[in-house]
Parts: sequence; C-alpha cells; structure tokens
Amino acid sequence: METAYFPKLKQLTLSNVIIADSTLHGLLSQCPVLESLVLAGNRGCRLLRISSLTLRSIGVSNSCFKDGMLEEVIIEDAPLLERLTPHTMRDGGFVIRVIQAPKLKTLGYLSHRISILELGTMVFQKMVPASMCNVSRTVKILALDTAPDLDVVINFIKCFPCVEKLYIVAFIQGNFKNVRRYVSLECLDVHLKMVEFINYQGNMTDLNFIKFFVVNAQVLESMKFVARHDKCDAKWIKKQHEKLQLYAGARASRGVTFDFQANYQACSLVHMKHISDLSTDDPFDRSLCRCRDEEM
Repeated sequence: METAYFPKLKQLTLSNVIIADSTLHGLLSQCPVLESLVLAGNRGCRLLRISSLTLRSIGVSNSCFKDGMLEEVIIEDAPLLERLTPHTMRDGGFVIRVIQAPKLKTLGYLSHRISILELGTMVFQKMVPASMCNVSRTVKILALDTAPDLDVVINFIKCFPCVEKLYIVAFIQGNFKNVRRYVSLECLDVHLKMVEFINYQGNMTDLNFIKFFVVNAQVLESMKFVARHDKCDAKWIKKQHEKLQLYAGARASRGVTFDFQANYQACSLVHMKHISDLSTDDPFDRSLCRCRDEEM
C-alpha cells in the first residue's frame, strides 16, 4: 500500500474491512483527486483525520464490534466538502469534529449516538447544543435520527437557520407533549420547504409535532409521512388526512401537501450508494432511490 498510487480515483468505499489508521491515511494520501469517501463498518482505524482539497462527500459508520471500531472523525480542512453523512452509528461515544468545511450543505443523520459534534465554534453533546458562538448558514439539508421531540428539532433549526429540507427518523419513541405556540424563526419564516417524517405513528405526540410545522412554516410546500407497510393502508391514510385537516385553518402555508408512503426498510437510513452519488443533491430523497431492495 505504501507504493500504490491512484491518480484518477474519485470514489472510494471501504465496507467491513480491517484496516489500520496508518494504512488508511496512507491510502488517502495517494488519492489526489478523491471526491467521495465512504467508510462503513470497518475495524482497525479508531481515528480518521481528513485534510483534502478535493473531497465533496464523506460517509462514515462504525462497526458492530467495539474492538477497533471507528471512534472519531476530524475534518481539519475540506474546502469543497458538501456532504457529511454519519450512517448507522452503533455506539454512544462517537465524536465528529469539523474545523474547516465552508461549503457544507448536507448533514445527517445526526443522533444521540454521536456524543460530541463540533462544527467550527458550534458544539453539540448528544443532540444538545453546548456552545454556539455562530450559526451555520450553508447547511440546506438536515437529517436527524431522533424521537419526535420539538425541543431537539427547534434547537437544530436555530443553529442551521437556512435548512430547506428536514428529515426526521423517529424510531425512538416517547411521550412528548410537543405543545408549542406560534414562533418566528428564520428557518420557518423563510427557508423550510419540505419535512419528511419516517416511522410516523399518527399518535398525539406525532400530530402535535407535525402541527408545529404546519402552523409555523411560512413557505412549507410538502410534508411526507413514511409508515410501516402493515399500518399504512387506505383506511389508515384517510383517517390521518382527516386528522391533519383539523389544522387547515391554521396553516401558515396554504399550499402545503401531505403525502403518505408505506415504504421503509429495517433501518431506513440513507443507502451507502447515495452518499457517494454526487449526481444528486439530496442523498436522503427516497423518490430517487433505485436500490430499495438492496441491503442498506
């Protein structure tokens, strides 16, 4: 590996391999035009340091084996990085530190399994903002793996005020009141156009969560609800539409549409192929997915 050189390699995916820190960093140093890097479930490299003038997309997930799993990613300098995708984190101690990535546009899935997330001067500890000297205005697409808890989501859209597309994967359930009144936030007033809610149950917690966006998001165009196949039949969908119609008079955006889909796999997170596919702006958009029957 020390003598290998890959002058034309633009995409690199390593999945379920054993590779040492020094070997991986040596490999990356020999890829001068690399644009996309995906590391999924590998062992042997605990700390990944990235300094690249060409990388546009990075996707990482750690191994189900604690021995030798990836624990920390430090992006020291990535002037072209647009997409950072932590994928299927299996441990609660993962750390991501982004020092320089001025063009970061797409971020997620963020979850409580990322114990520390640093973006410049912003610091999150398990989804809770601990320090926020500045906000990030470059992020347009944000994906969160969290319970339907408005407190968590509102904190994030305050930190990322220019988000246009928000994805919520709510496999974690809880009894959240989610009682929020009318609020004015830049994200809701000016930017947010689409919300997708995966693992929608249709209970009061979910409805109150959705109501917040319906009555506050001024330019909202679409809300998508993804539910289990065994629940999402025509009768159930009709009932959900009836519940949502109760908010019709309070809609901030009169043109918003509601779409229900019975379509998610076991984990329903972004497919590895989408992370490295730079021909699409949004790796989370399932309408563009051509690999639904493949393993995530």
